[in-house]
Formats: sequence, C-alpha cells, structure tokens
Amino acid sequence: MVSPDLKTAIRNIFRNRVQSVISILGLGIGLGCTILLLALILHETSFDKFIPDHRDLYRIMYGGSSGTQYPLAEKMENDFPEVKDYFRFYQANDIQLHNTDRMVVRDNNFGFADPSIFRILGIKVIAGNAASAVSEVAVSESTALKYFNNSSPIGSVLSVRLNNKFVDLSVCGVYKDFPSTSTLFPNFIANIKLSKMMFRQFQSSLGEYGNDKDTELGWQNGGYLSYVLLQPNTDIRALASKVDNYRELLNNQNAEEINFTLQPVTDIYLRSGQAGANPACRSGNPQELKYYEIISLIILLISVTNYILLARAGAADRLKEFGTRKVLGATGRTILSRMILESNIVAIVSLIPAMLIIRTGMTFIDTTLNKTLGPDIFSNPYMWLLLVAVVLFTGFASGSLIGIRFSGIPSLLLLSGKTAEKYKKGKWNYSFLVLHFSIYVILLISVIAVTRQIKYSMTNFQGIDPENILVSDLSSPDLKAGFNSICDEMKKVPGVKAVAGASFIPPFGAFLPVTLATPQGDKVRFDGMIMGKGMTELLGIKVIEGEPFGPFNPGRREVLFNESSAKEYNIKAGEIYMGFYVKGIVKDFHAHSLHSLIQPMVILQQSPERMGLLAIKTDGKNDAAIIKKLKNIYSQYAPDQIFEVSYLSDRIYNFYSNERNQDKIIGLFAVLAALLSAMGLFGIAMITIARKTKEIGLRKVNGATIPAILALINRDFLRWVLLSFLISVPASVYIINSWQNRFAYKATFSWWIFAAACVSALLIATLTVSGQSLRAATRNPADALRYE
Repeated sequence: MVSPDLKTAIRNIFRNRVQSVISILGLGIGLGCTILLLALILHETSFDKFIPDHRDLYRIMYGGSSGTQYPLAEKMENDFPEVKDYFRFYQANDIQLHNTDRMVVRDNNFGFADPSIFRILGIKVIAGNAASAVSEVAVSESTALKYFNNSSPIGSVLSVRLNNKFVDLSVCGVYKDFPSTSTLFPNFIANIKLSKMMFRQFQSSLGEYGNDKDTELGWQNGGYLSYVLLQPNTDIRALASKVDNYRELLNNQNAEEINFTLQPVTDIYLRSGQAGANPACRSGNPQELKYYEIISLIILLISVTNYILLARAGAADRLKEFGTRKVLGATGRTILSRMILESNIVAIVSLIPAMLIIRTGMTFIDTTLNKTLGPDIFSNPYMWLLLVAVVLFTGFASGSLIGIRFSGIPSLLLLSGKTAEKYKKGKWNYSFLVLHFSIYVILLISVIAVTRQIKYSMTNFQGIDPENILVSDLSSPDLKAGFNSICDEMKKVPGVKAVAGASFIPPFGAFLPVTLATPQGDKVRFDGMIMGKGMTELLGIKVIEGEPFGPFNPGRREVLFNESSAKEYNIKAGEIYMGFYVKGIVKDFHAHSLHSLIQPMVILQQSPERMGLLAIKTDGKNDAAIIKKLKNIYSQYAPDQIFEVSYLSDRIYNFYSNERNQDKIIGLFAVLAALLSAMGLFGIAMITIARKTKEIGLRKVNGATIPAILALINRDFLRWVLLSFLISVPASVYIINSWQNRFAYKATFSWWIFAAACVSALLIATLTVSGQSLRAATRNPADALRYE
C-alpha cells in the first residue's frame, strides 16, 4: 500500500532533520534557479507568437538594417498580389507632454503607425478607434489609467512636444496593452503621417548642419519598420527579388549593392543581430540564451548530485534498517521504490523554497537584464510541462541512483553494517566536488574580470577628462537662442571653471557619419562631432597642431581633425581640405565607448544660436548651487521645459549597462555555486568521516592530537579543491579572453585574481569540512572503536 510507505518516507525525512533541511534548501535553490532559467528561455523564444497570422507576417529588411523607406510597404501592396496587408511603424522613445494638471512630464514609447497595426497584430481596441488623422492619438490601457485615472479619455486632448513645440492631439481610442512577448511596445500610437515632425526634430538637433524645412514623406525618409502580411505559401525569396527593383528609387549611391529581404516576425527578437536591432523593438541575444540553457543544466546537475551525496550519507546509517526489511521479505525493488518515493517527496517539498527563488528571481531578471518576464509565463502549458518534468526527473533520478546503491547489497552484509559504501575510496564523490568548485572558481574569476574591465572602460578614456562636467540639453528654441547669455551668467557662479556648448558631447553612443565633398565630386567619410568654441578645452582635448575653435564665423567653414585623420589623409593645420579650413589637429580621444576603436574624425564648429547642449566644468565643490542657478536661468527662458542635468561620468557609466548586468548575473551564480558547492562538500564529508570513524579512534588511542586529525581529514578534501583550481584557471582565461573580444581596449589581469579565487575556494572547503571534522576528532575513541 502507498499509505504505509508514505508514512515511513515522511518519518525518515523528519528523523534526519538537519540533513533533510539542507537537502530541501539545496534542492529548492537548484530547482528554483533551473525553473526560473527555463521560464526565461521559454519566454525569450515565444516573442510575437501571439500574433494571429505570425507565420505569414514579415518585416522588410534593407541589407542588415530594419530601417526602410516610408512608401515601401504601401507600394508593395499595390504592386504585388502576394501582399494582403501592411503597416509601418516609427517610435520616439523620449517625449514630453502636458498631463491633466498642465504640468510638463516625460514619457516613453510614442509610436506612429498605420491604423492596420491593430488588425494585423491582433491588438484589441477597447474603446474608440485607431488614429486615422494626424490630429489624433490612441493610448494603451495602462497609459489611459496613468493620465486619466478611471474616467474615459476619449475626446480628451494630449499636448505633446514634437519638434520643439507642443501639438494638441485628440485621444481617439484606447487599446489593450501589447503583450510582454511583443517586440513592439508603444504606449501611444499616432497616425503614421505625423511622424514627419520627428525627422524635422533630428535635423534641428544638427543645428547649423541640419534642415528645418518641411518635407513630404517619400523615398528619402528611411528609418521606418515596415511589416507585410503575405498570402499563405508565398515564395519569400521570389518576392524579395521583386522588391529589389525599388532600389533605383532610393537616394543611395550603393543601392545596387544592398538587397531587400523579408524577415519572419518570430525571428525579429532573437535573430535581428546588432545591425538589425532597432530601439523601437525589444531584442534578445541568442548567445545569452545558450548560456542560460547550459547554466540551467549545470545547476540542475549540481543540485541533484548534492542531494544524492547527502541522501547517501544519511542512508549509510540505515543499513541495518534495509537489512531487516530484506530479512522480512522486502525485495531490492521495494527498497528502490522507497528511496524513489522519499526523493520525490523531498523534490516536491523543495518547491516551497524554489517558489521564493522564482518570485524574487523574476523581478531581479526584469530589472537587471531589462526583460519582461512575469507570472503570466505560468499560463503557458509548456511551462507546466517543464515544471513537472524537472521535478519528476529530480525525484526519480536521485532516488534511483541512491536506491540502486543499496538494493543490491545482501541482507546479511546490510545487517552487519559493513558495506563497500564505507570503505571505497570515493573518487566518484570527489569528481563531483571537483566539478562544483571548478564552476565556482570560473564564475568568481569571471566576476572579478568583468568588474575590472568595466572600471577600466569608465576610467581610461583616452584624450578627455570627463570628471566634474555637468551636461544639460538645450531642448527648446528659446534656450538655444539664449545660449550666449546663459553662458555669461553661469561663468559668474562660484565653482564654475568653464562653460561651452555642442550638438553632441563625447563620449556618446552612436556614430555620426560626416561626408566631406569637393565640387569635383571627391568624397571622404569621417566619424563626426559638432562642437562650439571652448568645448575642446573644457573636455581636456589637446590641440597638437594649430589652434582650437575661436569665435564662430559663418563665412569661413572651420574644422578640427583628430591625429588619426591627419595621419591617414596627410592633413595639416592651416590648409584647406575638401573646402574646409583646418583650424587645428587634436590628439586622438575616445568619442565613443571602449567597445570601438578610435576612427578618423572631423569636428565641425556649431553656431552659438544652434547648440544642442550646454556643458559646465566645475571644481566639484559647489555643484548643488551651480545646478540650482542653471535651473533658475532655464526657467526664465523656457518655463514649460523639463529641466534635466547629468554628469558626463554618469553618461559614460550607462555605456556599460549590459556588462554591469552580466556582472550581477555572474555574481549571483557565483554565490549560488559557492553555496551548492558547500552543500555538496557537506555530504561528501559526512560519507568520508563515517568511513574514517574507526581510523580516527585508533589514531587518538595512539596519541594523535586534534589538530593532527583535523589536518588529516581536511587534506583529502583540499587536494581535490586544488585540482579544481588547476582545471578552472585555463578555462577561465579562455572565457575571459572570449568575452573581452567585444572591447577594442582591454584591461590586463594580474595573478592575484586567480590566487584570490583559489584562496576563497580553499576557505569555503576548510570551513565546511572543519565543523564535521572537529566533531569526529573530539569524539570518545571508545565509541569510535565500537562503530563497526
């Protein structure tokens, strides 16, 4: 009957409370992490599968870019019968608007799209309609609640800042929030035709080198995400080759070298790559997904082996019980089934701490990795199948391995308490110990390596000094026009060392390609920067030839080149190059993150009335008063403008958010690996000390001291930990070098990193084993000699 077996199994679990608690906690941590990672994997591979016709929906790609021209999708529908429907999408990720209290607030994910977006993606419009006119906007359900509480927003007016001026948009509809597994995630969706104002806004940010004129949306307007819904069984390659005929309509001298392709919508999240990634789309990393799969298997393996070791150590004290059961008629299969039952009970109970791990882990993953994993993943039936499979595998695998060990031993040998379990060398157990500590050492070294690389990247910028520099955007025409006056006022504030302006301040994320051309048609492309007078001095950029920018002269186009440009194109200060007067040559500096090499660069001079930002160099002692004064001045020029200021060093810090997140994840797994390694070591120590009980008694009778016995027991374990160190060091070096390949400039690593990891592993092993060793060493020798 099941009931007596169940009672016996529960009684055995409660009899060994310490071992059972450690087993349940260890297995719970392992199962929780494994289930959490499996949930993340399932989540990452299910993006856009909620779309009704996702198998026939494609995004148009132009070469490696997802940005396509405004008329493209519409023309495809008109020209090709294979195209059933389409929509275009464009998103601004940072906008300002008036809330219901007429306060200016900042919001994100303001989208522009064709009304067909709701029909194609299967997003339900709860109330009203999609935006069919440029004066309308639809909002998500959560956005409606955020700005209008429980009242209906239909017919209300949202005043949104587009191209530096507020535009009144009537709320025409409310739609259901896009699912967490959607690559698109807009909070607002205005009519696609209104997006032309965003192109004017970008041109305005270029100042003297932009174009503020209104233009009709046409083939010159790229950057749109274009989706087409195709007829079933359409030949995708044949259709893409037809689309290539539109290349002659593009204003691109290399158009014939770039092809159009059609990307399945379900491939967007994981298979877009860096070039195809777009800020308007959520994107994942298939390489990281492989890491999650490997880590989940490793954690499951470690947690199961830990439980097996602990359970075997506990079962060694139940040999006479097993022998008695066999004498009374129990078969080996009966003992095996009992051990499987006990293991399954422990696995099920371990789901309690596992759920705590899962609950806190979801929040940690979302905030750390910028994911959208949530409890709704458990509404997926595949998640429950995985959950049941993991628990059953854990219970049956561990129970079988433990039960098989004892079910085949003759009953008389079991009754005597003497089995091979107590006398064998235990190299199989130690192999798991080596595996556990090798993983721990690799993770710990990786944590130190990633941390040092991030610190190196933030503090070793070549050619500029980012310390104590405040940066604030001049995001309205009034602020731009008042630039000179603002500078004059701020220079009077105590603690201000220098004030200057620019359109962009290094280092910044994106590359700004600048092509210089002669009337004869010669062209040279550079990495670009647009600065005003005094900015190179403020940043500490050294002029190695010529002079820095002086007062802006609209009749004389002056530029600075970096030394890489000067060397590659033989440019000298004081000469005319490609129609520009070379004011000076500056020492190479990092204009972007340390992920990329320094490129040949040209620095254009910006008009004082067209600056995009203001930079203030301070002494670091009076920053609070400086910021307060700047805010007061801004409020005089643009009272309805949101005032924001940041340190340049903080902007640099944000360059490495992905690496910092990886550091946190690796650090978490390093702590987990240390904990699981200690638990596994605890189980092995229990088995080893049980095997050496009589030996310890004999040594004590012959005069061995407690320190000598402690050294004897610990030496067996520490040599295996040292072996794990020898294995993990070359593996760590390979992993670190592979990871550092994403950086153009790399930190070097000293021997102490590896030594520290080894010492920490030895310390964990010593502390884990010493408690049990001390108890065995202080035991009465007479009791030890009667042990067998």
